[in-house]
Amino acid sequence: MDVKELKQRKNNLKLTTARLAELAELPVGTVSKIMTGETKNPTITTIDKIDKALAGEELRRRLIAYRQLFEQYINGHPLEKIDLKRFQKTHYDGPVKGNGQRVDASVLNEFGEDKTVEILDGYLIFNQSPGIAHQRLVQNIGKKIDQFIEKHHGPCQMFNVGVNVKPDEDDYTVLIPDIAVICNSEMIRDDCIFGPPDWIIEVTSPSTRHRDYNEKMHKYMASGVREYWIVDPEKERVITYIEGEPMMAYVYGFDESIPVYIYDGKLKIRV
Repeated sequence: MDVKELKQRKNNLKLTTARLAELAELPVGTVSKIMTGETKNPTITTIDKIDKALAGEELRRRLIAYRQLFEQYINGHPLEKIDLKRFQKTHYDGPVKGNGQRVDASVLNEFGEDKTVEILDGYLIFNQSPGIAHQRLVQNIGKKIDQFIEKHHGPCQMFNVGVNVKPDEDDYTVLIPDIAVICNSEMIRDDCIFGPPDWIIEVTSPSTRHRDYNEKMHKYMASGVREYWIVDPEKERVITYIEGEPMMAYVYGFDESIPVYIYDGKLKIRV
């Protein structure tokens, strides 16, 4: 990595020397002397810090561009199934595909507390914010689960406030289910659920339906989730999958009492 290339990348990003120094956690004078050529032989450590700072800013810019393109894609195809991998292949050759590397959980830092961003096997997912009807449905189901757990003094905990889940216990899949029930408290960490929850519920929307029925279902069941529900408001049905029967789907209407497998049917929920 030579200084000429670093300077070109800085110019492409339109970064001031002060901002680059801040990102690299270096004195402004040090960076200024390197960029102007006053320092003829900068240390490898300093060059490496500048390189990493530029790479981080380049990734942040690409992520912003990616999100804008994906939102445009969703808005322009309201009636189509959203195929994330197809979109990334045909519309955007950015951070997900760049240099053959997958995105990991570190990129989520660029979005702060934004709970519409997920990662599935290294692929970024940008979801639309849930509507009021969606949130009411999630709250209603979550309340019934919470009441059952409290009544029976069970060890499980229910989360329906946008908790991060790493079902594979790595940083290449970080999902945010509508509802997650965890019965092993050791999996609950400050920043995420580390491992497969016992029970996952996803409430579909037009932009997430295909993924909820396909990629997410396979990911959850393969990782060891014991029970997975897809609540589909448009079709007024609930599809349930249970461990040991990955190809078997049970279908219920909203007017039926649905038995919960992890509780041996002692809990029944009518959506």
